[in-house]
Order: sequence, then C-alpha cells, then structure tokens
Amino acid sequence: MTVDPQHPGGQGSSLRALLIQVLSLFATRGELAVLELADARDRVLRWLAFGMLAAILLLAALLTFSIWVAALFWEGPRGLALGLLALVYLLGGGILLGVIAREVAKAPVLLAQTRAELEKDHEALRAHLGGADDGPG
Repeated sequence: MTVDPQHPGGQGSSLRALLIQVLSLFATRGELAVLELADARDRVLRWLAFGMLAAILLLAALLTFSIWVAALFWEGPRGLALGLLALVYLLGGGILLGVIAREVAKAPVLLAQTRAELEKDHEALRAHLGGADDGPG
C-alpha cells in the first residue's frame, strides 16, 4: 500500500482541512456581517441625530408661530420678525426630515453583502459536492 504525497493523511486529513476551510469561511463571513452591522448602526445614529434636531426645530417653529399669532395683535414689527423666525425653523426642520427620508429610502438591505457572499459559498459548495458525486462510485 503506497501513500499518496498529495493526500498525506487520507480522508481524515481531507475532512480536517475541509473543516478548517469551512470555519475560516464562516469567520470571514462573520467579519463581513460585523462590518455591515457597524455601517447600519452609524446610519441609524445619524438618522436619530437628524430626527432629534428636526423635532427640536419643528417644536421651535410651533412655539414661535404661537408667539407670532399673539404678537400680531401688538404694535410694531415684532409679528413679522417672529413669523420669519418660525419660517426659518420650519424650513430647517423640513429639510432635515427630507434628508432622513432620502437616506432611509436609499439605505441598503441589512446584511445584503453577507447574504450574497453566503449564497455564493452555498453555490460553490453545491457545485463542488455535486461534482464529487459524479465521480465513480
């Protein structure tokens, strides 16, 4: 019985090597998933910050509008100044909400790259195992 130099340990060694490769593959895919989740976290935090700022500006617009309505009955240009201030707050809050809406709409699907890579791995394994099954039995 001769030992094949390309297969030094036989099937046990091959299975061990395959297991090591599979574990390495899962570790790599896990790292990709971690990176994608970190990107998603950063996007969500940015959206929350913009959302909070938009809420503050919209609240300021509401309060300023209320004061403006009261000031309309006073003499002088106070009403116009407060009305313009309310408009600035309203526009700022509206712009920030628009930014959030656009970013949410164009955000990638969570873990899309990881899923795509796992699908490629699955297809490669299926092709490899299918090719191994086609050999002589």
